[in-house]
Amino acid sequence: VGSDPDIPVEGHQDGGIRVVCRSFGWYPEPEAQWRDLQGQVLPSASHNILQEATGLFQTEIAIVITEESNQKVSCSVRNPCLNQERVSTISIADLFFTFHIWVVALGVILGVIFCVLIALASYCSWSQCRAKETLQSAMERQKSEY
Repeated sequence: VGSDPDIPVEGHQDGGIRVVCRSFGWYPEPEAQWRDLQGQVLPSASHNILQEATGLFQTEIAIVITEESNQKVSCSVRNPCLNQERVSTISIADLFFTFHIWVVALGVILGVIFCVLIALASYCSWSQCRAKETLQSAMERQKSEY
């Protein structure tokens, strides 16, 4: 029987949060799957099994948890011969999804403010140049009149 599954959060993907379940030291090749709170099997985003030089297997199975889907899931890694399994659970808080939305909104708002400031600075620069040209033109007319 291998190690307890480790479930790190890898970040945002496809409108959700990508989490990966990793477990090492299994023989024979283990079976790994994601389950919801009711024990129903969930589809995984990816699944890799590697055999190490020692002959033992490591498994890595990923899932993308969305705000609408189950936010509490379990990763089960099972030895099919011994019928023994190791399980780890992760729960993603609503705040993690809401925070992402606010980060995007804040980025858009700051982008718009930046564009407005650039436009305002350009207008002020153009206005100053125009005023300077008008003043120089007026001074040249006054000189020519004298």
